[in-house]
Amino acid sequence: MDLYEILDAVCVMNRDNGKKFKVTERLDAIASLLWDSRYRRINSDGLFNLYAQKPLNELQGPVIVVSSHVDCQAGITKCFSDIREEGMMKGTYDNAATNAAIVSCMRRGFLPGHVLAAFTGDEEDSCRGAKQVSRFLAAHGLSVRGIIVLDVTDEGWDEQADFTIENNFWDDALGKTAVSIVQSSGYTWKFVPEDPRQIPDYIDPERVIRREACEDESWQYDEEDRTCFSLCLPVCGNMHSDEGVLARQVSFERYTEMLEELLMCIDPRVC
Repeated sequence: MDLYEILDAVCVMNRDNGKKFKVTERLDAIASLLWDSRYRRINSDGLFNLYAQKPLNELQGPVIVVSSHVDCQAGITKCFSDIREEGMMKGTYDNAATNAAIVSCMRRGFLPGHVLAAFTGDEEDSCRGAKQVSRFLAAHGLSVRGIIVLDVTDEGWDEQADFTIENNFWDDALGKTAVSIVQSSGYTWKFVPEDPRQIPDYIDPERVIRREACEDESWQYDEEDRTCFSLCLPVCGNMHSDEGVLARQVSFERYTEMLEELLMCIDPRVC
Protein backbone atom coordinates (compact mmCIF):
# COMPACT_ATOMS: atom_id res chain seq x y z
CA MET A 1 0.00 0.00 0.00
CA ASP A 2 1.20 3.49 -0.73
CA LEU A 3 1.02 6.43 1.67
CA TYR A 4 -2.31 7.68 0.36
CA GLU A 5 -3.95 4.26 0.57
CA ILE A 6 -2.85 4.10 4.20
CA LEU A 7 -4.27 7.59 4.78
CA ASP A 8 -7.61 6.53 3.29
CA ALA A 9 -7.66 3.46 5.53
CA VAL A 10 -7.02 5.34 8.79
CA CYS A 11 -9.25 8.32 7.99
CA VAL A 12 -12.16 6.83 9.96
CA MET A 13 -13.74 7.57 13.31
CA ASN A 14 -12.20 6.94 16.72
CA ARG A 15 -13.64 8.17 20.00
CA ASP A 16 -13.11 7.73 23.71
CA ASN A 17 -14.88 8.80 26.89
CA GLY A 18 -11.76 9.86 28.78
CA LYS A 19 -11.40 6.38 30.26
CA LYS A 20 -11.39 4.00 27.32
CA PHE A 21 -11.99 3.91 23.60
CA LYS A 22 -15.66 3.64 22.63
CA VAL A 23 -15.34 3.79 18.83
CA THR A 24 -12.26 1.99 17.51
CA GLU A 25 -12.54 2.08 13.73
CA ARG A 26 -9.16 3.80 13.34
CA LEU A 27 -7.38 1.63 15.87
CA ASP A 28 -8.81 -1.43 14.14
CA ALA A 29 -7.59 -0.14 10.77
CA ILE A 30 -4.11 0.48 12.19
CA ALA A 31 -4.01 -3.04 13.67
CA SER A 32 -4.99 -4.49 10.31
CA LEU A 33 -2.38 -2.42 8.45
CA LEU A 34 0.35 -3.58 10.84
CA TRP A 35 -0.69 -7.23 10.87
CA ASP A 36 2.11 -8.36 8.55
CA SER A 37 4.69 -5.82 9.75
CA ARG A 38 7.50 -6.26 12.27
CA TYR A 39 5.41 -4.47 14.86
CA ARG A 40 3.14 -6.16 17.39
CA ARG A 41 0.63 -4.53 19.71
CA ILE A 42 1.83 -4.87 23.29
CA ASN A 43 -0.86 -2.80 24.97
CA SER A 44 -4.49 -2.15 24.07
CA ASP A 45 -5.86 -1.24 27.50
CA GLY A 46 -7.07 2.18 28.58
CA LEU A 47 -6.41 5.14 26.31
CA PHE A 48 -3.49 3.96 24.20
CA ASN A 49 -2.34 1.19 21.91
CA LEU A 50 1.41 0.63 22.05
CA TYR A 51 3.39 -1.17 19.35
CA ALA A 52 6.95 -2.53 19.48
CA GLN A 53 9.07 -4.92 17.44
CA LYS A 54 10.03 -6.93 20.52
CA PRO A 55 8.50 -7.77 23.89
CA LEU A 56 9.32 -5.05 26.40
CA ASN A 57 11.53 -7.35 28.47
CA GLU A 58 13.74 -7.92 25.43
CA LEU A 59 14.40 -4.26 24.68
CA GLN A 60 17.99 -3.31 25.37
CA GLY A 61 18.98 0.26 26.17
CA PRO A 62 16.95 3.46 25.81
CA VAL A 63 14.00 3.74 23.43
CA ILE A 64 12.44 6.45 21.27
CA VAL A 65 8.65 6.68 21.44
CA VAL A 66 6.42 8.16 18.75
CA SER A 67 3.07 9.42 20.06
CA SER A 68 0.23 10.11 17.62
CA HIS A 69 -3.29 10.68 18.92
CA VAL A 70 -6.18 8.90 17.24
CA ASP A 71 -9.18 10.55 18.91
CA CYS A 72 -11.50 12.74 16.84
CA GLN A 73 -12.65 16.06 18.23
CA ALA A 74 -16.29 16.05 19.34
CA GLY A 75 -17.37 18.39 16.54
CA ILE A 76 -16.32 15.92 13.83
CA THR A 77 -19.09 13.54 12.78
CA LYS A 78 -17.46 12.06 9.69
CA CYS A 79 -13.94 11.44 8.44
CA PHE A 80 -12.75 11.80 4.87
CA SER A 81 -9.71 12.36 2.67
CA ASP A 82 -9.77 13.69 -0.89
CA ILE A 83 -7.03 14.52 -3.38
CA ARG A 84 -7.63 17.93 -4.95
CA GLU A 85 -6.15 19.80 -7.88
CA GLU A 86 -2.73 21.49 -7.92
CA GLY A 87 -1.12 19.12 -5.43
CA MET A 88 -3.58 19.77 -2.61
CA MET A 89 -5.41 17.32 -0.38
CA LYS A 90 -8.35 17.94 1.91
CA GLY A 91 -9.68 15.92 4.80
CA THR A 92 -10.18 15.49 8.52
CA TYR A 93 -6.45 15.21 9.11
CA ASP A 94 -6.35 15.94 12.84
CA ASN A 95 -4.82 13.51 13.46
CA ALA A 96 -5.28 10.94 10.68
CA ALA A 97 -2.46 12.43 8.58
CA THR A 98 0.22 11.76 11.19
CA ASN A 99 -1.33 8.37 12.05
CA ALA A 100 -0.83 7.45 8.40
CA ALA A 101 2.75 8.79 8.39
CA ILE A 102 3.96 6.64 11.28
CA VAL A 103 2.04 3.56 10.09
CA SER A 104 3.70 3.95 6.69
CA CYS A 105 7.12 4.10 8.34
CA MET A 106 6.33 1.04 10.45
CA ARG A 107 5.13 -0.96 7.44
CA ARG A 108 8.26 -0.16 5.40
CA GLY A 109 10.29 -2.17 7.90
CA PHE A 110 13.36 0.04 8.22
CA LEU A 111 12.81 1.47 11.72
CA PRO A 112 15.27 0.38 14.43
CA GLY A 113 14.06 -1.96 17.13
CA HIS A 114 14.28 0.76 19.78
CA VAL A 115 11.42 2.75 18.16
CA LEU A 116 8.01 2.29 19.81
CA ALA A 117 4.73 3.77 18.56
CA ALA A 118 1.82 4.85 20.76
CA PHE A 119 -1.61 5.67 19.36
CA THR A 120 -3.33 7.67 22.06
CA GLY A 121 -6.75 8.94 23.06
CA ASP A 122 -8.16 11.94 24.91
CA GLU A 123 -5.71 14.39 23.30
CA GLU A 124 -8.57 16.69 22.36
CA ASP A 125 -9.55 16.97 26.02
CA SER A 126 -6.98 16.27 28.75
CA CYS A 127 -4.24 14.15 27.14
CA ARG A 128 -4.94 11.26 29.47
CA GLY A 129 -3.67 8.86 26.83
CA ALA A 130 -0.23 10.47 26.87
CA LYS A 131 -0.18 10.36 30.65
CA GLN A 132 -1.01 6.65 30.59
CA VAL A 133 1.75 5.98 28.05
CA SER A 134 4.32 7.70 30.24
CA ARG A 135 3.28 5.79 33.34
CA PHE A 136 3.13 2.47 31.50
CA LEU A 137 6.71 2.94 30.32
CA ALA A 138 7.82 3.80 33.84
CA ALA A 139 6.00 0.81 35.31
CA HIS A 140 7.87 -1.47 32.92
CA GLY A 141 11.22 0.10 33.75
CA LEU A 142 11.92 1.33 30.22
CA SER A 143 14.57 3.97 29.71
CA VAL A 144 13.05 6.55 27.33
CA ARG A 145 15.50 8.86 25.55
CA GLY A 146 12.80 10.98 24.00
CA ILE A 147 9.23 11.14 22.76
CA ILE A 148 8.32 12.58 19.36
CA VAL A 149 4.75 13.85 19.32
CA LEU A 150 3.04 13.89 15.92
CA ASP A 151 0.27 16.37 15.15
CA VAL A 152 -1.03 18.83 12.61
CA THR A 153 -0.52 22.58 13.03
CA ASP A 154 -1.72 25.86 11.58
CA GLU A 155 1.82 27.25 11.93
CA GLY A 156 4.08 27.37 8.88
CA TRP A 157 1.30 27.18 6.30
CA ASP A 158 1.75 30.72 4.98
CA GLU A 159 5.50 30.15 4.77
CA GLN A 160 4.87 26.94 2.76
CA ALA A 161 6.76 24.91 5.32
CA ASP A 162 6.79 21.16 4.75
CA PHE A 163 6.84 20.55 8.50
CA THR A 164 7.47 22.28 11.81
CA ILE A 165 9.33 21.38 14.95
CA GLU A 166 7.40 22.68 17.94
CA ASN A 167 7.35 22.53 21.75
CA ASN A 168 11.04 21.90 22.33
CA PHE A 169 10.89 20.19 25.72
CA TRP A 170 14.27 18.62 25.01
CA ASP A 171 17.86 18.80 26.18
CA ASP A 172 20.45 20.31 23.88
CA ALA A 173 21.95 16.96 22.87
CA LEU A 174 18.64 15.69 21.48
CA GLY A 175 17.72 19.12 20.12
CA LYS A 176 20.96 19.56 18.22
CA THR A 177 20.69 16.07 16.77
CA ALA A 178 17.09 16.57 15.60
CA VAL A 179 17.79 20.00 14.13
CA SER A 180 20.88 18.75 12.31
CA ILE A 181 18.84 15.95 10.71
CA VAL A 182 15.99 18.17 9.52
CA GLN A 183 18.39 20.90 8.39
CA SER A 184 20.25 18.44 6.15
CA SER A 185 17.00 17.51 4.37
CA GLY A 186 16.97 20.74 2.38
CA TYR A 187 13.21 21.01 2.90
CA THR A 188 11.40 24.11 4.11
CA TRP A 189 10.65 23.90 7.82
CA LYS A 190 9.90 26.19 10.73
CA PHE A 191 10.56 26.16 14.45
CA VAL A 192 7.80 27.13 16.89
CA PRO A 193 9.21 27.29 20.44
CA GLU A 194 7.66 26.36 23.73
CA ASP A 195 8.97 29.71 24.99
CA PRO A 196 9.58 32.50 22.40
CA ARG A 197 11.92 34.21 24.86
CA GLN A 198 14.30 31.26 24.85
CA ILE A 199 15.37 30.22 21.38
CA PRO A 200 18.24 27.68 21.28
CA ASP A 201 21.33 29.17 19.68
CA TYR A 202 21.57 26.25 17.23
CA ILE A 203 18.29 27.27 15.57
CA ASP A 204 18.67 29.53 12.53
CA PRO A 205 16.70 32.72 13.36
CA GLU A 206 15.14 32.60 9.90
CA ARG A 207 13.49 29.32 10.85
CA VAL A 208 11.79 30.71 13.94
CA ILE A 209 8.12 31.65 14.22
CA ARG A 210 8.21 33.78 17.35
CA ARG A 211 4.97 32.62 18.93
CA GLU A 212 4.41 30.13 21.68
CA ALA A 213 3.57 26.75 20.18
CA CYS A 214 0.04 25.49 20.74
CA GLU A 215 -0.64 22.88 23.36
CA ASP A 216 -0.45 19.25 22.31
CA GLU A 217 0.59 15.97 23.94
CA SER A 218 4.11 17.26 24.44
CA TRP A 219 2.83 19.48 27.25
CA GLN A 220 1.54 16.43 29.10
CA TYR A 221 4.73 14.48 28.50
CA ASP A 222 6.71 17.45 29.81
CA GLU A 223 4.59 17.43 32.96
CA GLU A 224 5.55 13.77 33.32
CA ASP A 225 9.23 14.83 33.09
CA ARG A 226 9.69 13.29 29.65
CA THR A 227 12.09 14.73 27.10
CA CYS A 228 10.03 15.43 24.00
CA PHE A 229 9.24 17.61 21.01
CA SER A 230 6.56 17.80 18.33
CA LEU A 231 6.89 17.17 14.61
CA CYS A 232 3.89 18.78 12.94
CA LEU A 233 2.32 18.90 9.50
CA PRO A 234 1.11 22.40 8.46
CA VAL A 235 -2.54 22.54 7.39
CA CYS A 236 -5.04 25.27 6.59
CA GLY A 237 -8.60 25.43 7.88
CA ASN A 238 -10.69 24.43 10.88
CA MET A 239 -9.15 21.24 12.22
CA HIS A 240 -12.18 20.50 14.37
CA SER A 241 -14.95 20.53 11.79
CA ASP A 242 -16.50 18.19 9.24
CA GLU A 243 -15.22 20.51 6.49
CA GLY A 244 -11.68 19.28 6.99
CA VAL A 245 -8.42 21.09 6.30
CA LEU A 246 -6.15 21.59 3.33
CA ALA A 247 -2.68 20.08 3.20
CA ARG A 248 -0.03 20.03 0.51
CA GLN A 249 0.68 16.59 -0.92
CA VAL A 250 4.39 17.29 -1.25
CA SER A 251 4.53 18.40 2.40
CA PHE A 252 2.69 15.27 3.56
CA GLU A 253 5.18 13.10 1.67
CA ARG A 254 8.19 15.05 2.96
CA TYR A 255 6.79 15.02 6.49
CA THR A 256 6.59 11.22 6.37
CA GLU A 257 10.09 11.00 4.89
CA MET A 258 11.43 13.31 7.60
CA LEU A 259 9.79 11.29 10.35
CA GLU A 260 11.42 8.11 9.12
CA GLU A 261 14.78 9.88 8.82
CA LEU A 262 14.60 11.15 12.39
CA LEU A 263 13.67 7.73 13.74
CA MET A 264 16.45 6.01 11.80
CA CYS A 265 19.17 8.55 12.57
CA ILE A 266 18.56 9.51 16.21
CA ASP A 267 20.71 7.10 18.20
CA PRO A 268 19.27 7.13 21.75
CA ARG A 269 22.54 5.79 23.14
CA VAL A 270 24.54 8.74 21.81
CA CYS A 271 22.50 11.93 21.60
